[in-house]
Amino acid sequence: MSSSEDYTFVCSECGQSISVNEAMREALVENGCAVCGSPVSETDFEAKTDFEAEAASDS
Repeated sequence: MSSSEDYTFVCSECGQSISVNEAMREALVENGCAVCGSPVSETDFEAKTDFEAEAASDS
């Protein structure tokens, strides 16, 4: 079973960390951090492992 939250975003400016899906990831890259507005790049995301995705869906 696949989680809808496939990435973890961490803002390099404000440190905000959130789980996001592909659509949210694209929106953040296009529009910047939702908290502080700083530019977001592809390197600000980490793909979740299968274990992390399962743990997130169990909580």
